Amino acid sequence: MKPDSFRAALLAAPLALLVLLGAVAPLGALLRRGTGETEVAPALPRTLRVLRQWDGNSLPDDMAFEALAADLAALRAAGPAGAEAMARAAERLAADVPALREVLPGTAERAERTRTTRAAAILVADPAWGERESWVALRRAGQAMSGFHLLSAIGLRITAEGGLEDGPRGPHARALLARGLCAAVLAVLGCLVLAWPLARWIAEAPPRRAAILAALTVLPLFSGEAARAVGWAPLLGPGPEAGLVVTTLGLLPLMVLPIALVLHRAGPRLPRAAAALGLSPRKVFWRISLPLARRGIAVGCAVVFAQALGVFIAPGLLDPEAPLAAGALAVAARGGDWGQAGALAVWLLLPVLPAAFLLRRGLRG
Repeated sequence: MKPDSFRAALLAAPLALLVLLGAVAPLGALLRRGTGETEVAPALPRTLRVLRQWDGNSLPDDMAFEALAADLAALRAAGPAGAEAMARAAERLAADVPALREVLPGTAERAERTRTTRAAAILVADPAWGERESWVALRRAGQAMSGFHLLSAIGLRITAEGGLEDGPRGPHARALLARGLCAAVLAVLGCLVLAWPLARWIAEAPPRRAAILAALTVLPLFSGEAARAVGWAPLLGPGPEAGLVVTTLGLLPLMVLPIALVLHRAGPRLPRAAAALGLSPRKVFWRISLPLARRGIAVGCAVVFAQALGVFIAPGLLDPEAPLAAGALAVAARGGDWGQAGALAVWLLLPVLPAAFLLRRGLRG
């Protein structure tokens, strides 16, 4: 490596490390939280060790019942911490088998009073442990990683046979994601329509005036999302339409500046020459101006779409009951349900991949 290249690499290393820590690491943490199982394994470690050797075709042997009794006894002996761990495990198991929400704590209480073998005590405490489905759900929830949270975020769950079925909140959960995606698409279209005349004005203005117009265009970004939302709230009132308007106007500079830059570099001579040769304004726009601005449009659409998917503050301030997936993510995070929050974040990030592909195609030479 040449000395100049080596020095350039050394200078760029801190920036690369910053990008790695600031972007890649949080995304990795979201993916880990969205695919990790952290509720059952800490509560029932002995049971899960035994179930690793179980074939899953029939009920497990007495060792599994003994291990479950030992785990439940240990949780009861741990006091409030054990009760909390048991409640989290029961809530997770209930997502696959709803009856297990009450079965796990009930079994722990009744099995302790049953004067028989520990394996029989578990069966006597609750007949749910005589069902293979209960043990399948317990073993599946005890894995290090699974698709439970990702499927739960869109209202699906895995059956004991390994198939998929729709949960009670399935249509509602998928509707939240669909509304968020539609809102982001509408924000992109709104920004694109509003940005084109302003971008052309900046691109065709003299340098001094263009600099002033560009500075005024960027000015709303410095006010902050919350300030814009509070300022628009008295004018628009609460509602999802108000949130969409605020989001569109707030992201407008991200669409205007890339288009204006591309149009400025291309210059106005080619559209003027086409018009002078008799091409109608509509054909000049579709055949000349729009292809010239394609890279700026691609960059603007990709950036606005990615930002619009992650906007929480404006819809939350203007409409606290806004039916968007972003609101569900915020509620899950505030409640400490990091698995659900991570899964929702993954689903919100997935549509950004086509936006990144659009950006790559737009920047291709």
